Amino acid sequence: MSNVAGFHHAAIVVPDLDRAVRFYAGLAGYEKVREAQWDRESVFNQIIGLSGSSARFCLLQGPGGYLELFEYRQPQSTTDPALLNASDYGIRHLCFQVQDVDRALAQVIALGGAKMNDPVTNELGITCVYCRDPFGNLLELIRPAGGFPCIEGG
Repeated sequence: MSNVAGFHHAAIVVPDLDRAVRFYAGLAGYEKVREAQWDRESVFNQIIGLSGSSARFCLLQGPGGYLELFEYRQPQSTTDPALLNASDYGIRHLCFQVQDVDRALAQVIALGGAKMNDPVTNELGITCVYCRDPFGNLLELIRPAGGFPCIEGG
């Protein structure tokens, strides 16, 4: 038997924590569970494997789980997620199951995100599209069908 109880959260580093909270609350109804910060002499440095870091962060709860958002003051990020493609190494996207992909994509755009392409429906009836949040992170919006796993109630 595994010691793992389940998947808890994904985390995204953003340049503007307040804007990110507004975006994900507006898109998926996430609500803030906890917000905190740390300065250079914090135990968080040992947890995350950095030294002298400082950041604000919050944990959001939404449909299906949690999302953690970080805004680092130190060190400054040198990566622009908008320059990364779906094929680049690392965690590449967050996927949200939606009832109406077109409506969800319009919501992403209204909240400051960006459209990459038009939604498509495959031969199984699955409709999906990739887009970007206001910081360039990849999101997938999907309406499962045809035996593709579906979140209950979705």
